[in-house]
Amino acid sequence: MSKFVVANNMSDQVREAFRNRPGLVDSAEGFIRMEVLNPDDNPDEFWLVTYWQKSEDWHEWYHGHQYKASHSNIPKGLKLDPEATMIRTFNCIAS
Repeated sequence: MSKFVVANNMSDQVREAFRNRPGLVDSAEGFIRMEVLNPDDNPDEFWLVTYWQKSEDWHEWYHGHQYKASHSNIPKGLKLDPEATMIRTFNCIAS
């Protein structure tokens, strides 16, 4: 799970970038699905949740060359609030 907050009024461009994402993660080993959440009460905040078969699959993706390529459509000039950015991994214990 990743959370970030747009710091320079480019939230509309970020939403559009997610809508038009290259989809490279879709074919990654162990990838199940991705959800991008944008809270009603803070349109500059984004939560990205990806589901993987194993945490090792995610680590391989995150440290691989496709991860960087998948971010190629990030809007130019985008600035994030470093105090409000986080990446966490979780294990599912029930669904």
